[in-house]
Amino acid sequence: MKNSPTTHKIILFSMGFLFFLGALLFTYSEDIGEVSYIQQGATLVRDTKTLPLDFSSPIENYDLVRTNSSGLVEIQFYEGLGIQGSLLIKPASSLYIDLSLLSDGGKARIELLSGTVTQKAIKLAGKSSFEVRAGNVSMGVRGTTFEVATVPDGSILISCAEGQVRCETEDGTTLFAEPGSAVESTPERGFRNIPIMFQDLETFRRNWHSERVEAFRANAHRALRNFANRYLEMKGKFDDAYKSLMARYEILEKWVREDRTNRIGAMSEVLREKRSIAGPLLNLRKKSFLFEKVYYRLVELREYYKQGMIRGDLGNGMTAEQFFRRFDNEAVDLEEKMNVFRQTLKLFAKRNEGVSIIDTLEN
Repeated sequence: MKNSPTTHKIILFSMGFLFFLGALLFTYSEDIGEVSYIQQGATLVRDTKTLPLDFSSPIENYDLVRTNSSGLVEIQFYEGLGIQGSLLIKPASSLYIDLSLLSDGGKARIELLSGTVTQKAIKLAGKSSFEVRAGNVSMGVRGTTFEVATVPDGSILISCAEGQVRCETEDGTTLFAEPGSAVESTPERGFRNIPIMFQDLETFRRNWHSERVEAFRANAHRALRNFANRYLEMKGKFDDAYKSLMARYEILEKWVREDRTNRIGAMSEVLREKRSIAGPLLNLRKKSFLFEKVYYRLVELREYYKQGMIRGDLGNGMTAEQFFRRFDNEAVDLEEKMNVFRQTLKLFAKRNEGVSIIDTLEN
C-alpha cells in the first residue's frame, strides 16, 4: 500500500487534552514541561506543524525540539511526573522526549538525535527512571547532573560532575561515567572510559568537542560513507515497518477523529484497537531507534557537503552528489513518516493512561 502525502496529513491533526473512556471521565495531559529559558534559534515540531518557542511555552510528550547554531532552550519538567529537574538543549541539537506515566512515577527516555543536551539536577521519585539515548548508547541515572554530546561523525561523550551514569551499548557492554572519568564512543577508539585530568570539566568538554570536530573534518568523507551506507541499508526496513503500521490506517484515522471531539471509544473497542496497533507500532519503534539518528546525522553532514567539504565516490556505487540528491528527494516523505510515527506513539499512550507502548509490553 503506497502512502501519499495526503495520507500522512490526514492523521496529523492536533490532539485534545481531555477524553472520555466509556462513561468514565479520565483526564490525561500531554504537557510534560515548559520552556524556562530560551535564546534565538529554537523551534519545535508537533505533528506536521513547526512552532516557535517562547518563554513558558508548554512542551508535550513526543514534541521534536530543534535548535540552530545560535539556539539554546531549557525545558523544566512539571511536578507530579516523578521526575524533577530540567534539560538544557544546546545549539545545533535535535531531540524528543518519550515519557511514560507509570503508576509509581515517570519513565523518561530522551532521544538525542543530534547535538548536545545537559540534564540538570535530575531527581527521581519512587521507581521513576531517566534515560538518554544517542547513537547506539543508552545512558541511565538515578539523580545527577550530566551531559551527553555528539559530533557529526557519530562520536559521543558522556560526562558528569557528581553521581554516576550507567552507559550501555546495544551489545550489552557497560561503562560508568563519574567525576574524573568520562565515557566516549568514537569511530577510531571505540567505547571506552577516558580520564579527566588537570582541567576542569567544562574545559575538558570544550577540548574534547574541538578535537572530535577536527578529527571529523579530516575524515568527513569517511563519515559520510559510513552514514550513507547505514541509511541505504536501514531505510527499506523502516519503510516496510511504516507500511505495516499504515495497514491499520482505519484505526489511526478513527483515533484522530475521536481526539478532535475529545472522546475515545468504549473500553472493548480501545482494547481491540490497541492489540491491532501494538505489534506494528513496536516494530516501527525498533526500526526507527537507530534510523532516525542516522537520518539526522546526515542532515548535519549535508551542511558540510554544501560547503564543499565532502566530495567524491562513496564506494557504494554513488558519489556524494548522487547520494544527497537522493537524500533530498526522500527527506520530506521521511520526515512526514517520522511525524506520523511520533503522533501514533502519542495516540497509543493517550488510550493507555499515559503509558508508553514499550512499558506496556515490558510489564
